[in-house]
Amino acid sequence: MGEPRLRFAVLASATAIGLCVLALRALGSGDRAPAPRARGEEEASCAELTPSALRGKRIYQRGATADGRAVEGAIADGTVTLSGREAACASCHGPSGQGTDEGGIAAPALTPERLAASGRERGATTARALAAAIREGRGSADRQLNPAMPHFRLADADLSDLIAYLGCVGRDLDAGVTADSVALGAALPLTGPDAAVGAAVRDVLSAVFAEVNAQGGIYRRRLALRVEDSAGPAGEVGATARLLDRGVLALVGSVWSGDPALKALLSEERAPLVGPTAGAPGLGGGPGLGGGPGLGGGAPGPARDAAGAGVARDGGVVFQVLPGPDVLARVAIKHFAGASSNATAAALIVHTRDRAGGAWASGARAEAASRGLPAPPALSFEPGHISPRDVADAARAHGARAILFWGSGADLASARAALDAAGSAAPLYAPLGSIAEHAGALPRLLSGRVLFLYSGPLGERARASGEALRAFLRQAGVAPGPLGAQASAYVAARILIEALKRTGAHATREGLIAALERLRDFDAGPAPPVTFARNRRTGVLGASLVHLEPASGDAVRVSGWIDVVP
Repeated sequence: MGEPRLRFAVLASATAIGLCVLALRALGSGDRAPAPRARGEEEASCAELTPSALRGKRIYQRGATADGRAVEGAIADGTVTLSGREAACASCHGPSGQGTDEGGIAAPALTPERLAASGRERGATTARALAAAIREGRGSADRQLNPAMPHFRLADADLSDLIAYLGCVGRDLDAGVTADSVALGAALPLTGPDAAVGAAVRDVLSAVFAEVNAQGGIYRRRLALRVEDSAGPAGEVGATARLLDRGVLALVGSVWSGDPALKALLSEERAPLVGPTAGAPGLGGGPGLGGGPGLGGGAPGPARDAAGAGVARDGGVVFQVLPGPDVLARVAIKHFAGASSNATAAALIVHTRDRAGGAWASGARAEAASRGLPAPPALSFEPGHISPRDVADAARAHGARAILFWGSGADLASARAALDAAGSAAPLYAPLGSIAEHAGALPRLLSGRVLFLYSGPLGERARASGEALRAFLRQAGVAPGPLGAQASAYVAARILIEALKRTGAHATREGLIAALERLRDFDAGPAPPVTFARNRRTGVLGASLVHLEPASGDAVRVSGWIDVVP
């Protein structure tokens, strides 16, 4: 971490510490702190927060007021301004007020006991003095506080709301959490053509949660799964909204297509979605993966829209495991640039005319630009309506030395036949997920020349994780189903369970998000090690290149793992 970033972290820590340590001295509605109540009485009073405390919780957790305004604070000389999450109490004191050590500054706990003890030690602080400290950086006897303490623009009503919530930090219950259970949701297609995928994900999630419950749950809370059908008229958004209305702490394994409206709904509710399952065929890793479970070629079935963003930089709440089309295309360009002896060689992008295809083209262009390569030309087509001759003509017209293809396996086979007939020797790059549902003739037809991008495990790791998954499914009595969907659900469940453990006994959505952001190289089973961070919402950023053996259809690695830097 460079010095500017460290300085910002320290300032952000001081912000939250200054705001909350001062606020803990004014816990009443009047000017003086009230006498502490017994723990049982305190917990009962926090079971359902008052409207004021609910507004204060938003300030504490998100650094935002109820009407969406970001809490802002400026350092004394005005050169640094903190806003939103960076200015939130939770960023340093923790989502449950447990206290942390952030940026080299120890942030004390803000539990009710700690607040009461601080009040006894320091004496009562008037609301007027508190306002002066927060807005003007002035403490008792008009002395100036530490220069790192920002001058906050916090209205009287907002300050009162924050104080109301501080009396319940660590004792209030988020949606879906009770004294003995945590409810988790999944929006899955239980009817229609993808019902088998939905049933496979539901059954695996239920089996993993049952195993945890048999071992005593997490902090003595059992995990309860709630499922809504996403194949109805309201689709994924409607199913997710129903789950949020029913009360779930988080969502896990939901089958989705990356709908922006759904992402917006989850972000507004700050309800994390862990390990979404690609909302289309192509979940398997393809044939002949040496016993591996086939967690996917890193791509959903190209015939439908899919999650287009491989790297989230906006602090979103969707934590996906495998990379999206943009990241896979960047891997392809990175490999092509390293393998080509011609520094100015061009690649041709061929993609479906939908959200996923657009992300594929965008990722390829971004990686080419970062490497000083010409902007790759692109040819788009409606899914299922490719003109193989157009592909061959475009490859010849642009002198393409490689072709990056996003589309179905059948369309890929048609394009390759046309290129062969035209005498083109350009290699094709495509996601392995595009042929995941095919067996027999098609994989053999695409063997050799097509370089498939695969983000799952290979070799011994694939065999071991595949055997472990199959053993779990047999022991749990889970019926045979789409193995890729089952693997995705298993990985998602394991990631969520680990994050819940790290969240602590006081489970909150913000705490769960923070725990996920701290996950590093976590082994969730049939997937490469997963890492998330505050600016990284994709657990695996990279892929290997494989080709298919003509005789057997087995996948053989032709490159090492290729990372993509966010």
